Amino acid sequence: MIKSNSKIGLEIEYNHNLLNELYKIALIHYPNEIGGYLLGKYSEDKKTAIIVKHISALEYSNSPVSFKHVVNEETKSLFFKIFEEEGIHYIGEWHTHPNSNSSYSQTDFNALKKIAQGDIETPVLLIIGFDKKGIIDYSFNVFFNKKIYKYE
Repeated sequence: MIKSNSKIGLEIEYNHNLLNELYKIALIHYPNEIGGYLLGKYSEDKKTAIIVKHISALEYSNSPVSFKHVVNEETKSLFFKIFEEEGIHYIGEWHTHPNSNSSYSQTDFNALKKIAQGDIETPVLLIIGFDKKGIIDYSFNVFFNKKIYKYE
C-alpha cells in the first residue's frame, strides 16, 4: 500500500499486513499504549519511505495514555544486526492509542522533532487508534521543516 502527501513529496510504502500485525500486539497490551520501531529503506530518489519491518520496543514504560521507550544497548545491537543482515535501517516509530483516535499529541510532536535533529531528516510516526473491536483509525505522520504532515 502507498500513502502520499503532495506537500512534502514523500510517499510511504508498506505491506497491507502491517496494521493487522500491530493491532495484534496492541491487544496483548490493552488497555495500555505500546509501540516500537519502523525499519526499512528509502528509494534511490528519496521520494519513498519503504517500511519493511517493525519491531516492538524492548524496554519501555506505558499506561493507557502514554508510551515511552528506551533505546538501550540491546536495541542498538538489534538495529545493527538487522542492518548488517537485511540492509534496512530505522526510519521511524509506531505506537497505539487505546480507545482513541490516531491524532498525534504534543509529546508525539516533540519526539519527532528530536528524532529529526539526528540522522533521520523525515522521521515517520505511525499511530494506531484502536479498541477491542478493531482499529478505529490510523495515520502516518512525517516531520518535515519543523511541522508534522499527516498521511491518512
